[in-house]
Amino acid sequence: MAHELGEKVAEFARELSATVAGTLPLAPGFDAEATVNRDGYFVRPADDRGTAQRVPLHVNGVLLAEFSAQIYLDTDSSGRFLKNVRSDFAAYSVLDKQPLFRLDYRADMHSAPTAHWQFHAERGSLTHLLTLAQAHRPKAVSAPHLLSRLHFPVGGERFRPCIEDLLHFFIEECGVDSVSGWRDVVDEGRERWRRKQLRSAVRDLQAEAAEVLAMEGWTVIAPERLAPERPGSLREW
Repeated sequence: MAHELGEKVAEFARELSATVAGTLPLAPGFDAEATVNRDGYFVRPADDRGTAQRVPLHVNGVLLAEFSAQIYLDTDSSGRFLKNVRSDFAAYSVLDKQPLFRLDYRADMHSAPTAHWQFHAERGSLTHLLTLAQAHRPKAVSAPHLLSRLHFPVGGERFRPCIEDLLHFFIEECGVDSVSGWRDVVDEGRERWRRKQLRSAVRDLQAEAAEVLAMEGWTVIAPERLAPERPGSLREW
């Protein structure tokens, strides 16, 4: 099983490498490594020696920012399919060490939204609101005036953004340099991601999926023992 998981993770790393290389110039490839306790794997940009790298973001050929990416993988509850259990994406200016913003996901998150943005920027009017509202917030927050302490929910486990959305944002909204044909690469990768998420949602709610297919004219035959529903991913913040 460990060997099969390793092969699936390596294929995922190759897929990510092709996506990023087909989108941004001078992008490093992605490398797959086992976690410290070797019960899973993580994938991240790395050089030929396996040293972690950030992906450079250029504007008119000038390096202005970078983004880091690290994705942790394991098998799902069935043991047959690859599951993303954690992902950390962050954008950095070349001017300082603090991130500009982060997109984080934790499958086992409890204290914050499962998937969320955090923005390391400030705006006076929002700071005013956060500071005055601190006494009424359901949990204490250190440095309540900082925007970066807020976790903006973005669809939970099933409907969160993918790395292709982030790449699209960098190019379309931030104006970073791109590789010719980038849009096709992003669109294909995003479709691939959403199809996988749909498959996962169908496995979680098989009776629901069968009902919809029957409404569309399909003939659906239920197995003798229907797998129990797993709606948890749809209820998470």
